[in-house]
Amino acid sequence: MEDSKPSRLETKQILSHSLYIDLFNLILSTVFAVVTGSVVMVVASLQSFAELSSAGMLLYGRRYANKRPTKLHPFGFGKELYYWLTLAVFVLVGAVAVISIERGYSQLITPVAVHHASWAIGALAVALVGNLYSFRTSLTKLLEGQPLSQAWKAFLNSPLIATKTTVVLDVMGVTTGLFGIIGLVVYEVSGNLSQVEGVAAMIMGFALALFAFIVPLSVRTFVTGQSAPPETERRIRDAAREVAEVKHVLGLRTMVLSSDKLMVDIDVHLRDGLSTDQVEAAVERVKAAIEATGEGMRVHVEPDAYVDVHTNKP
Repeated sequence: MEDSKPSRLETKQILSHSLYIDLFNLILSTVFAVVTGSVVMVVASLQSFAELSSAGMLLYGRRYANKRPTKLHPFGFGKELYYWLTLAVFVLVGAVAVISIERGYSQLITPVAVHHASWAIGALAVALVGNLYSFRTSLTKLLEGQPLSQAWKAFLNSPLIATKTTVVLDVMGVTTGLFGIIGLVVYEVSGNLSQVEGVAAMIMGFALALFAFIVPLSVRTFVTGQSAPPETERRIRDAAREVAEVKHVLGLRTMVLSSDKLMVDIDVHLRDGLSTDQVEAAVERVKAAIEATGEGMRVHVEPDAYVDVHTNKP
């Protein structure tokens, strides 16, 4: 779940850190884009703007997703986050990628000299460090105590949508920053060959376009109703079995509503001979036990057929 305890930082803190870092990178890149006239720095500033806007939209979407359920939305607004994620990443980052490719192509066709390229390299290096720090905190949250070797598996299976998006945005920032630094270094070494910078800017734009597709693809199965991770379902089953009245768990169905909300539908076989009141009390204890395994659980318990000992009727 999004706010589970294994990680020290909550998702809201991670998004806030990313927001501040992106704001700093945007100011830094914009200033040096003006000073140096580098198209690579222009692309870096556009990318920082895309990351900043994406983090802001995710924060807003996460807040909206926590609204209470209504009659029209009985399961809450958890999937609202997917809308903001698509808007933030696919549309915004994709639009920035197109503009970046266009600017790089213009530099390739009509070269413009870069002033103080070493300053631009230094600015990109500082921004790179910030993105690496943000990536480290996001990845730590995503792993939730798992070893680093499980990073890819955690990314594919984790329901932490906002955290996964932040990880991708940070990787995007690191990747484009490295391409920008390499391009400017080659520009310096080649004797200020401006076309090299144009090629570097276009590569940065294509990298942005690639990342604009990765995030929506990574959350597609959650939009269509993916179940909870196997470890979460195991904890739910174990919690239900701990209730004294439960003999067997007959079936379990789960669906991720959002990064911090999970719908649970569980069928349990209770001890024979329970009265109606005892069955109702047992169902409440099963719900409480499951809800204690993680925040945001919406639990429905379906007991199997039983006989009321007072009426001897099913």
